[in-house]
Amino acid sequence: MIVHQLDFLEDIGSILQSVLSTIFELVEQNSFLLFKVLVFPGLLFIIFSAITLVWLERKIWGRIQDRRGPTYIGKFGTLQLIADAIKLLSKETIVPSKAYRLMYRFLPILNFAAVAIGIALIPFSEEWAIGRSNVSLILVYALLTVIPVVGLLAGWASGSKYPLVGGFRFASQQFGFGVPLLLSAVAPALLAGSIDLMIISQRQSVIWFIVFTPLSFITFIVASVAEISKVPLDIPDADAEIVWGWRTEYSGVYFLIYYFAQYLELFLFAGMATALFLGGGSGIPFLPPVLTYLVKMFVVSIMITVITSSLHRVRMDQLLRICWRILLPLTLLNIAGIMLVLAYFPQLLPVS
Repeated sequence: MIVHQLDFLEDIGSILQSVLSTIFELVEQNSFLLFKVLVFPGLLFIIFSAITLVWLERKIWGRIQDRRGPTYIGKFGTLQLIADAIKLLSKETIVPSKAYRLMYRFLPILNFAAVAIGIALIPFSEEWAIGRSNVSLILVYALLTVIPVVGLLAGWASGSKYPLVGGFRFASQQFGFGVPLLLSAVAPALLAGSIDLMIISQRQSVIWFIVFTPLSFITFIVASVAEISKVPLDIPDADAEIVWGWRTEYSGVYFLIYYFAQYLELFLFAGMATALFLGGGSGIPFLPPVLTYLVKMFVVSIMITVITSSLHRVRMDQLLRICWRILLPLTLLNIAGIMLVLAYFPQLLPVS
C-alpha cells in the first residue's frame, strides 16, 4: 500500500513538473507580449498616463484660468496625484443602503476594462501594438458603446434620484454624440480602404488624412469632449444641479476607478485621433514610430484640455443642437466630399 502511494505521489509530481515546465516555456515564448500587456503600452503605462493627464489638466486649467494648480506636494506638484490617490484609497467605501450591491460594485470594473481593452487596440507601431485586428476600428467603437450603458446602470444601481437623473443625461449625451463620433471615422476609413487602425495609420506616410478631412477631425475632437463629459459639455455631472451626476454615490476606490477611466478615455480618443487623422507613428524622423505616436497623443490630449479650460458649460438644448444641427451635417458633408473625390478624382489623393 505504501509503495503504491509513493508511486502515485511520484506520478503527481511528474505531472506537476511537466505542467510547470510547459507554463515556463509559454512565458518565455510570450514574455514580450506579457511585457506589453503589463508594462508598456499596457496596464502600468496607461495608469501612469492617466496620472500625467490629470496633472497636466490641473496645471493648464490653473494657468489659463489664472488660479493655482498643484504646487505644494513634490516639485511642481508632481506628487499631488499620488497623494490624492492615497487619500481616495484610504477612504471608506460606502455602499448606499438602497443600492443594488452586485451591480454597484461590478460596474466600475466594467467601465475601466472597456476603456483599457480599447487602448490595447491602438496601433502604436507594428512592434508595440498589443492587439491587432482587421476590424479594430469597429471593435473600439463597440467597446465605447459599453460606457453609456455603464453610466445609466450606475445611476440606477445607486438607488438615488440624483445619480439616476445624471445617468439618463449621460446615456443621452453618449448615444447622441456617438453618431458624429462614428461618422467622423468614416472618411479616414474610406481614404485608407480599410477599417484596420494599423493600416489606416500606415497609409498616411505620405500625407496625413487631416489634410483631406479637416471637418471630420474637428467633429471628432468635439464629439470626444462630449463623450468624456468634459467642460463645456459636462451636462451629466452638473455639480450645481445634480451634485455630481451618475457618480454621486460612489466613493473611495470605486470613485477612483471611474475617475481614472475618464482620463483613460481621453487617452483612447487621443490615440484614435492620431491613427485616423495625424499619421500615426510617422512624421518625426529622429524619433522611433512608437515615441512619435505618443508625442502626437499627448499633443492632442493637451489640445482637448485647453479647449475644456477655455469655454463655459452649455445648456442641454444647446448641447443637442451642437450634436444634431452642427456636427452631424459637417461629418456627412465631409464624407460626401471624400466619396466624390474618390469616385471622380482619385489621383488627387496620393495616400498609398
